[in-house]
Amino acid sequence: MLPGIVATAANLGGLASGPLVAGAAAEWLPTPLITTQAIFTLAMAVCLALVLCTPETVDLELPAAEPPSRFVLRPGGRRTFGAAGALGAFAFAILGLISSLGASVLHGTLHTDSHLVVGLAAFLMFGSAAAAQLVLGRLPQPRVLTVGAVVFPVGLVLCAVALYHPALWLYLVAVSLSGAGSGLLFKGGVERAGSVAEPASRAGVLAVFFVVAYLGISLPSVLFSIALRHFAVQTAMIGFAAVLSCGAVVSVVVALRDRPPGPGALSAQSARPS
Repeated sequence: MLPGIVATAANLGGLASGPLVAGAAAEWLPTPLITTQAIFTLAMAVCLALVLCTPETVDLELPAAEPPSRFVLRPGGRRTFGAAGALGAFAFAILGLISSLGASVLHGTLHTDSHLVVGLAAFLMFGSAAAAQLVLGRLPQPRVLTVGAVVFPVGLVLCAVALYHPALWLYLVAVSLSGAGSGLLFKGGVERAGSVAEPASRAGVLAVFFVVAYLGISLPSVLFSIALRHFAVQTAMIGFAAVLSCGAVVSVVVALRDRPPGPGALSAQSARPS
């Protein structure tokens, strides 16, 4: 439990604090671009020093074992892994959109010129994702996914409403809810992906899962920016919200319907490296 809490706080907490620090620097400090880069360069130098001081955890004297297959799923686990990957992609899509295009939405539609508010929106989104995982992480996995499947679409719908009837406070509430829902969906996706991996291939399976999730954080934002050339931002957000909401709900249904396969023997097909 403790490693999971630390990992969540370090990853999503870092993604949340970065935009807020950058927004505050841009709002109040001189030469904000240089100052912000200097702050994060100093932080990275501290992290590097900590890593160099950390004891090695791998026993280099052990004989090298035969390298395991990198991607092997348990028999019957392909559909579950597909649903898990989709959960990661849909969950990360809203995070990528707000991170990359949130400033344009705030400036152009909500008429907000404050750099701090731009950073605050991203902070609330990533912070809510981390908080939701930490607060509800002890619940059974089906309940985590169910809550995520409800909160995530609600947040996306409120994002569209906040753009049709411009209201900054509603937009901040919306990104907080969508962030919380995405955090829960992502947590459920990671657990489902790990549950169908053969023990020796767990790292490889999770690596593929993260590749799919990172495609979700990048491609939808590019498509959204292309859509803005042909549609108003409100219309594009409605389409974006509808696709992500339907995709997330369907993925949760599939993930909950398929029980994680047992550890039994590998089938001939699943035994082959992918």
